[in-house]
Amino acid sequence: MTTRPAPPGITRLTVVYDETCELCRRCRHWLSVQDLLVPMEFLAAGSPAARERYEALDWYKIELMVVDDEGRAWVGPAAFLMAMWATRRYRKLSHRFRSPSLAPMVESFFHGLSSNRSLVSGMLREHRCDGENCVPVPT
Repeated sequence: MTTRPAPPGITRLTVVYDETCELCRRCRHWLSVQDLLVPMEFLAAGSPAARERYEALDWYKIELMVVDDEGRAWVGPAAFLMAMWATRRYRKLSHRFRSPSLAPMVESFFHGLSSNRSLVSGMLREHRCDGENCVPVPT
């Protein structure tokens, strides 16, 4: 896992997520209601805008990806940590998670969750999220 700190001067991040995954949609919503130190744009990986912007990057449809305003991209666990870094509440924790003692566990946790996200999503009832609230979709 890339443990380097975020480059200075980042003014905006784009989070590219799997819009077909209930877990991913919930995480996107959770992140969208956090108090952010760095503004974020959320972009569905299957959208025309994602294809247009990130088609040259192999990972944009496979893993969570965070891209800064300079075009630097973080993928997988590193993207997860960059998203945490952008929040007021979790920035310090993101630095801790990059430490040599915790980074392997964080990477293992993220890969385990990511590789089983369809299973986890299947256990979650579909929700529609609007503002700070998520409500179950009627079945």
